[in-house]
Amino acid sequence: MDDVSELLKNLTVCQSLVREAEETPAVKVRFQTPGFEIVADCDLGGRRISDVMNQSISDYMECRNASLYRHGRLIDQMAKVNVRKPEIMIAGIAGDTHEAAAKRIGSRRALQLFHTVVAIDRWIVKGRLHMTTHKSVKEFLHANRDFFPIADASVVDAETPDTPQHMNVAIVNRQRVSFMEITELEASDSDPSPVARLLHKAKT
Repeated sequence: MDDVSELLKNLTVCQSLVREAEETPAVKVRFQTPGFEIVADCDLGGRRISDVMNQSISDYMECRNASLYRHGRLIDQMAKVNVRKPEIMIAGIAGDTHEAAAKRIGSRRALQLFHTVVAIDRWIVKGRLHMTTHKSVKEFLHANRDFFPIADASVVDAETPDTPQHMNVAIVNRQRVSFMEITELEASDSDPSPVARLLHKAKT
């Protein structure tokens, strides 16, 4: 009898989780791909976008109400679109909303903050990494997850360098990174990297 009660309890919990996922509103997500910028509604089920992108169940992000941009110009709109994950260079929640605010980066365990500059395809992403230890760039880039988050990110597109985008969290395609720097926050403030100095000069 106890086994039956436990089974019914677990079934109730599962049903509750399914209902919660179904009731979770879609999140407007921005994808940067080599050819297009795509802004669309994605059903994340209350999960972090980085977790959804790293899961191996599907190689695609299923979205709806998609707007396709090229060089900043709206070129098409589609009711449904499947975006292939390996083609996504950078992803982020559109606007000022953090990805799954109840599950903020570092909420489960104490993580240290590090400054990073990442070049990926034609973009440079500048922001902060949350890690347990200061790994080398080589160790970090050989981790087993395809995408990693950069918090408080500034995303500079080489095609439109005068209009950088800010993302509370930018999700970066690890396999497509051209180069990357990781430094301690204090060191990055006092002795900026060559890339950081270049970006500073470009702004001024």
